[in-house]
Amino acid sequence: MDNVTDGLEKAIKAIKIGVSSTEQEQLYLELEEFLAWLDPLLEVDTAETGQLLFGHDAVNVLKGDYPRQSDLAELQEAAPNFAGGFYLVPKVME
Repeated sequence: MDNVTDGLEKAIKAIKIGVSSTEQEQLYLELEEFLAWLDPLLEVDTAETGQLLFGHDAVNVLKGDYPRQSDLAELQEAAPNFAGGFYLVPKVME
């Protein structure tokens, strides 16, 4: 029994699903096809390739978030609804 068949049977057993022999054969063929597609990709030498964190060269334009002292009265005035030391917000749940 080859590694693909053995691995497929172990996976089917591990996830405890019922797979007919016809379905198992179809899965085997699809897995073989995928591995044939994957083989050339695995042969590419990537030893000299650096890490790719992003697929573009964009720079983050968000401003930094720094703690600062705020005037409580000014914050309360900016709030749409403030009472008793609390910011009042609309209900989101009944």
